[in-house]
Amino acid sequence: MKIAITLLLYALAYGWGWTKLRGEERRRRRLLLGCIMGYGAYLNLCGITNTPHVSLGSLYTAFFQPVGRAIIYWLGG
Repeated sequence: MKIAITLLLYALAYGWGWTKLRGEERRRRRLLLGCIMGYGAYLNLCGITNTPHVSLGSLYTAFFQPVGRAIIYWLGG
């Protein structure tokens, strides 16, 4: 039930945002809005179901943290 309500609220927010976007580049902005809303829904649903997910934090943990540690080690720290 939580998942259905969450998806409904995201769909309503996307529909409201769709109507508010006007102007020359509305197609690109609507696509960007859809990507942001879709990613937000994905993260929210992964949080509800406790499933592992890919996020910017996991990219940082997987790549940048080990590289930073290696650089500090090479510099003698």
